[in-house]
Amino acid sequence: MIRGYFSGAYVNGIDAKHRLSVPAPLRETVETRSATKAIVLAAAEHAPCLMGFDVTHFERIQADLSARFAGDFGPGRSMAARDLFGMADTLKYDDSGRIILTPILLELGELKGDALFLGAGDYFELWSPAAMLAREGQDPRLLKVVRALVAQRGGA
Repeated sequence: MIRGYFSGAYVNGIDAKHRLSVPAPLRETVETRSATKAIVLAAAEHAPCLMGFDVTHFERIQADLSARFAGDFGPGRSMAARDLFGMADTLKYDDSGRIILTPILLELGELKGDALFLGAGDYFELWSPAAMLAREGQDPRLLKVVRALVAQRGGA
């Protein structure tokens, strides 16, 4: 199936070498949108998780930043650019779909053990399942899905 958006919920394990398999449907979206085998991960602004993009989406963010500041390279642009790009990393995945998370990404996303991928249209989120389950105000149906995925992996 060819998809131009990120959807679905998946839980995969992070191994001792910080390797994590990106779910095949998300990789299909990345490759459909950008023709690359790489994702961009960045700290989310309003949640204790990471946001994932294909490289072309991140290029659009750069273009939006340039348009917003229209040649102004003052402190406002610098701060916005640091927030967007300073906490982001482009990670290539191998033929098995595995990426290697840096220690900084692990810390920013509060990730260890399992990782929850949540599609969100133009991007996906990467959560600690425990952090998602503990977060107030979440849709009870989503929490039911997360609990079921964690239970399938043998978690509590």
